[in-house]
Amino acid sequence: MMPFTKSLKGRLAVYFAVSIFISLLLSGLLSVGLVQRYLRQKTVADLATQAQTIAGRIESEGLPLRRFTQDLEQVQGVKVIIVPYQDEELSGLPHRGYRGELAELSNRPLPFIDWELLGRGETQTSQVQIPGVEKEAMAAAHAFYVDGQLAGAVIVSKSVSALQPWRPLAGEFLIAALIALAISLLFAVLLARHLSRPLHQITQAAVAVADGDFSKQVTVDSQDEIGRLADAFRFMTGEVQKSQQQQRQFVINVSHELKTPLTAITGHVQALRDGVVEGPEAVGRSLEVISTETDRLNRLIEDLLSLAKFDARQFELRNSSFSLDEVLAAVVEGFSREARERQVELGRTGEAGLELTTDQDRLRQILANLVQNALSHTPAGGKVSIEAAGEGDRARITVSDTGAGISSEDLPHVFDRFYRSQGAAREAGLGLGLAISRELAQAMGGDISARSRPGEGSGFTLTLPLSPGG
Repeated sequence: MMPFTKSLKGRLAVYFAVSIFISLLLSGLLSVGLVQRYLRQKTVADLATQAQTIAGRIESEGLPLRRFTQDLEQVQGVKVIIVPYQDEELSGLPHRGYRGELAELSNRPLPFIDWELLGRGETQTSQVQIPGVEKEAMAAAHAFYVDGQLAGAVIVSKSVSALQPWRPLAGEFLIAALIALAISLLFAVLLARHLSRPLHQITQAAVAVADGDFSKQVTVDSQDEIGRLADAFRFMTGEVQKSQQQQRQFVINVSHELKTPLTAITGHVQALRDGVVEGPEAVGRSLEVISTETDRLNRLIEDLLSLAKFDARQFELRNSSFSLDEVLAAVVEGFSREARERQVELGRTGEAGLELTTDQDRLRQILANLVQNALSHTPAGGKVSIEAAGEGDRARITVSDTGAGISSEDLPHVFDRFYRSQGAAREAGLGLGLAISRELAQAMGGDISARSRPGEGSGFTLTLPLSPGG
């Protein structure tokens, strides 16, 4: 068991919890900012309204009573300051008779007052410092008039600290956030466990497959990414199992195919060494068997080397321009002796003068495989023909025979590696010739296709690009 924080389940749980905590924190900070902004705007509006109201009362009733301003300050939590513009202007205020103790006029200098702005009848609002009253406050100032002349201003202020009622709630908010974090972490662990369970199952199955046990099944069946991963794993497991079966079959086939000619060669060599074979004719037959089986071993080894190079992507093409007629003539000449021995007619027909630009040796290897395959499946008295033709920008080379043909069950698999039909001839080899030929053709920019009907022979068609302008 790996540590919690190093497992996918642990990391998912931590990621979810941290994401939720950050979301709570950001939403809390945003909410606090919005509330503070709203309170500031509302406070400024209220202060402006109060300043305008008091200024209006001064113009109609005279200076307010001290108890009025004190009550307003206690109830609203504000500070009311009445500032004269010019003392002589205040003499024209109405109701200057004794009505109780009047509000005190401020004699402190307040440099933040914009008398020019107030003189236009506007209300001044700002965040200011009021000497001897507030270190930092929101203030609203509004002018009042006497006989149409600017006489003074009413300033209603409120401490900035009073605009932060959320601060006492910070502790409660933090406790609520921690509780929410604990609950979210619990749900995150449960969710992470649910998400990681199928991955754990796939991991166990992968370990089992690595140990050669294909019996452990992956039962994940969902439509999400994990479900697709499970499908890919099941497909991979099937391919690995198929590959191992092919490898086992390959070892069996190789052992058999190598053992058979080696047994024949060893037997004839031992007979020659012991003097059992006497006479020039018998010795010649033994040497012929040794030569034939040696050639067969060489073909098997060449096929295995070609297959290994294909899988390792180590083969290369040496392209050159040449006449297809020359290659076909060389192939027919190379197999003419074997065709005579098998009593099979071998010939070529079709269009002449076709020019190709590709690897000539690889082309000969493909045609040799096709012709060898055709000869091995054609009985005595039959015919193998090579036909060449041009189709647009491609050359089409067809190797056909009059043999027994290929069954409909075997035809789709003739190009599969190591595939051999039930009735394959002894010299059919490992079932690599056609597979190698198709891979070579595709590497050269072409392809090979097969057609056949039981009892009517078979035909293999190779297509390759013609030389430009050829």
